[in-house]
Amino acid sequence: MLLLAGPLLPVQAAPDVRGVSDLRILELHANTLKLPDATPAAELSVVVWRDGAFQPVVFQIDPVGDADMVWFEEGELDRDAPAALFTGDDRLLLRLRDAGVQAPADAAPAQGRILSELAVTGSDDERRYFYIARSDPRRDDSWFVHHDLRTGTTITDSYQLVVDPDNELNWQYLGYDGYRGEGSIIDTLKMRMAAGFLNRHARVTLDNTNLRPTLTGYKSGPLRTVMHLETRVVLAGIPVMKLHVQAYRYPDHYEAHTYARVPGLYRRTLRAPEVSVTIDGNAQYGATVQTARSGPLRGLVDGRIDDEERQMIERGLSSDESWILFDSGKQFILLAELDVPDNLSGIPLALVYQDDPHLAVEPEQFPGQLPNLGYALRGWPEEQEMRFAVRMLFGSDLHGMAPEDYADARTLTPALQVTPWPRSVPAAAIPQALPEAAGEARLPAAPDSTRTTD
Repeated sequence: MLLLAGPLLPVQAAPDVRGVSDLRILELHANTLKLPDATPAAELSVVVWRDGAFQPVVFQIDPVGDADMVWFEEGELDRDAPAALFTGDDRLLLRLRDAGVQAPADAAPAQGRILSELAVTGSDDERRYFYIARSDPRRDDSWFVHHDLRTGTTITDSYQLVVDPDNELNWQYLGYDGYRGEGSIIDTLKMRMAAGFLNRHARVTLDNTNLRPTLTGYKSGPLRTVMHLETRVVLAGIPVMKLHVQAYRYPDHYEAHTYARVPGLYRRTLRAPEVSVTIDGNAQYGATVQTARSGPLRGLVDGRIDDEERQMIERGLSSDESWILFDSGKQFILLAELDVPDNLSGIPLALVYQDDPHLAVEPEQFPGQLPNLGYALRGWPEEQEMRFAVRMLFGSDLHGMAPEDYADARTLTPALQVTPWPRSVPAAAIPQALPEAAGEARLPAAPDSTRTTD
């Protein structure tokens, strides 16, 4: 009877949404967690319910100041509250994979006390729990990001990154655990700024060499390291602005956050400005590229641009449709996303996609752009500031998911329900929706809060 029914088809593995969700680093805002006012950061910790008791898990707290950037006392960006307090937009970082089950309503830690219960629901629709504790001295001392400033080397369980220790923009090597190719996956990271002086034709272009950043702040933590870099942008002899860039290294991804004030005089003087951030692949022949707007179109890295790739470039990107998926076909994928605040979202956004073994775009270690892939922001924002973040999320494969589903699983934010402890509302209460973020969870203010990342 089976033979009469025809040949048996291979069984398709179910998409591993949980495996993708577990790569997340949750980034929670202090003002969403319903903690007492003026809570000292040093007194806080995070526990989960495991094996019949509250157990500590890895966490990180970072103070945040102006421009939604990690605050450094020696930096130029301000902060409204004392650094010792966990308040406002300060961040609590957690690994989603560390979450546990719900604790009994009468549970209590051996030391200190529980302040609130956090219920997080991710792409896998499973509700998982963390508990914010105060005055519990226990800590999980695990460390997931090892970054040596002196050598520019980063090592995590999944990737290895080497950059020029004197210039964060110059990436020299990227490796990934299980990658089946040879040598570095990438050539380098490229940041370029260009503008015309008084007219769009007399253009000046700055690249990694001209934009050499100076390190002005550094913090190393178990879940991310933070470098604060500053560079003065001078076009045609005019000091246009100071760029503030923060580079974040996480266990499974890398982020670069950029902020600058753009004085009105220079907005009127400089024409057709453009800022681009791209990553140049190292001879990634056979790799494929898809984007949030490409639909069925797909780029194939083969050293030439065909009609399908031209159409993909023409479709471009937007601030709410910005993901780019690069699949090496050799057990490494890169999901990139651009995050622009809502008040700056009107800037035209173009897809940079170059597939040419002979094209030179400095700086580079290896000849050709195979491919050079990323974003170009064109024009000044209406606000007198420029602010955006580029996230690069690393992985080995799509876990059986369609590209758009994989992108959603890694970039759409979970839902959060915060309940003061002892638990005073039913656990089945409807969770709050989190605001847009990229790659990692960023949470909005709770309804009674004053108030919110690829």
